[in-house]
Amino acid sequence: MDMKTSLNHNAMAAVGYMEPWSAKAGSDTRAFISSRDPDAAIAVVTLDCDEEVVVDWPIERHKPALSVQAYSLGSWIELPPCISSASRMDLTIEISFSANAKAKPVISFGTFLLSLEPDGTLLANDYLLAKIRQERWYRITVSQTPANISCTVRLHDGDNVGSCTIFDEAQPGNVRIGAAPGQDKATLNARLGRLLVETDETTLEWHFPTRGIVTSLAPIRGENPVNGDAALTIHNAPTFAVASARFTGDVHDPRLAPDHFDAIALHDDDFGGFDWAPDCTISIPPDARSGVYALAITTSDSVEKLPFFVRPNEPRSTVAVLLPTATYLAYADEQLPPQRYPWHGSDRGHLFAIDNNFLSLYDTHSDLSGVSLTSSRRPRATLRDDYHYPLSNCPHLLPVDLQLLKFCGRHAIDVDILTDHDLHTEGFGSLERYQLLLTGSHPEYWSSDMMAGLDRYVQSGGSVGYLGGNGFYWVVAFQDDKMELRRGKNDIWTGRPGEIHMAITGEPGGNWEDRGRHHPQQLFGVTYVIMSFGPSRPYRRLEGSYHSDFAWIFDGVTSDVFGQQGSVLGGAAGYEVDAILRSARTPENLVRLAVADEFDASFQVRPDLWVADGESERAALRRSDMTVYRHEAGGFVFSASSVAWLGALPRPGEENDVGQIMKNLIGKFKA
Repeated sequence: MDMKTSLNHNAMAAVGYMEPWSAKAGSDTRAFISSRDPDAAIAVVTLDCDEEVVVDWPIERHKPALSVQAYSLGSWIELPPCISSASRMDLTIEISFSANAKAKPVISFGTFLLSLEPDGTLLANDYLLAKIRQERWYRITVSQTPANISCTVRLHDGDNVGSCTIFDEAQPGNVRIGAAPGQDKATLNARLGRLLVETDETTLEWHFPTRGIVTSLAPIRGENPVNGDAALTIHNAPTFAVASARFTGDVHDPRLAPDHFDAIALHDDDFGGFDWAPDCTISIPPDARSGVYALAITTSDSVEKLPFFVRPNEPRSTVAVLLPTATYLAYADEQLPPQRYPWHGSDRGHLFAIDNNFLSLYDTHSDLSGVSLTSSRRPRATLRDDYHYPLSNCPHLLPVDLQLLKFCGRHAIDVDILTDHDLHTEGFGSLERYQLLLTGSHPEYWSSDMMAGLDRYVQSGGSVGYLGGNGFYWVVAFQDDKMELRRGKNDIWTGRPGEIHMAITGEPGGNWEDRGRHHPQQLFGVTYVIMSFGPSRPYRRLEGSYHSDFAWIFDGVTSDVFGQQGSVLGGAAGYEVDAILRSARTPENLVRLAVADEFDASFQVRPDLWVADGESERAALRRSDMTVYRHEAGGFVFSASSVAWLGALPRPGEENDVGQIMKNLIGKFKA
């Protein structure tokens, strides 16, 4: 079994996750909870209403009390049990070590341990075997007989760099790669390639696949003659489809040269998701209102909420709000260590992630490689209705999107809830009965299936309100609870050469702009251009908002300048914003409705953005463009072009021009 560590609850008394976290009315969802208060009370509450309401839905408890749960970090490999009973074994592995700050296990079985010291010294038990270098491929062979264990280390191209023989009596035991015999030490940071085992009974060979995230791997050669079970067990989600010892740099697509990428990357902080049993099941009534809810956990000293999303059995509105759960998941449990980032506020979710060493897709592993894989079976401690992003000390993601839903509820505007995960799974079928699709504030992460569903929706005549900024940017792939991202060359973290392709689908990752299709400029008329945590700016109406076919969007708007206040950095245009590029992709009938400009000097055009007119155009792009156009199928596409836009909606008891624009936009499609 994996070594387990109890969760550290110093920052948060209770955490957990819901599965599924998007469910239809009339179905069930389950809560998985860790709490330092065993007697904490639980209840279902609304998150998308101005006043939180407890809803009386049936909750079935599966345990007499809550408890502090355990989890494991670090990926490793376990060879099939048939090998441990062999009288003779020769094990050869391909391995390339990355940075390890402390002594780490490499190969273990019985009383034998091949370990790596931080300075690159390999020890077989306590015997010096060799001195190795990081980021070089080696072949390590461990041979066991009843009389001794011998070890040899060679460079992958053949040169011997060390060997030794241990004459202690060999003890049988499960063979592990990257983990100690009792899993009582941190696991190894390394790349692992092909494995070969030879015994008196059989020869087994394994090559890691370049497609999919797998937990069990059958050999490509040989079988266990006793029971046929000769599969490797792969623990805690290492990274697949990484450059192997055969990678030359000539081919960067695993689909063309799989043998160049038949390796995995092990990290001592990999996390494949919790494997807890559910604490309770919530039965959602068939007539439940579509919306955002949470399981509220009331401990002796705090209340924590686990959000989930309820869809209608059948569409009840002509308008749907697509909540960006892919973005929520990408940011979930981001560490943002204060020693590296200038925090302007504090949030307990980030402190919890630091205390427990949970990583988001914005973090790096301990060997400084980027985190490319995450699981929805995680705490999601930063996904809360009261969340404030420490770098800006203002709401981000879910609490901003809740401002839209609360605004709609306040004005009796019925909307149905959908999520990215629903769109990925069901495609166009999840959208086809809606006339208008509204995004959340930060729809940044999109899978190919999501894009295909949106394409077909627009081609069928649907209309879209893009109510955020930095949208439709990163390519992701899903497999069950896992989401994968490959960033390529980027200032968040840069992937290694040749590793832009995702293991789950085989398709190239990176951003949608670089993919050549689904460029946001083509569908939405705008592209993400600048970001900062400096002050947000208001919008100023342009001629197109008065005289075009879309002047109705501004009916009842009282001022030429609007959005001077907001919960996201103080205005309607800010944090990350989009603008029109001069490009053949730009829709020819695009109407520029409003602009926000005069951003302070902290807002700079992202350096990877290619612009046709060079520096003159780059300087002019320090702005946010609000746009609209009618597409060929008859619907229209509206772009607010700012992460801060929804944060500028009026508060309860107030009205403003941002709210009026939203009422006009949605009202066009309400009966």
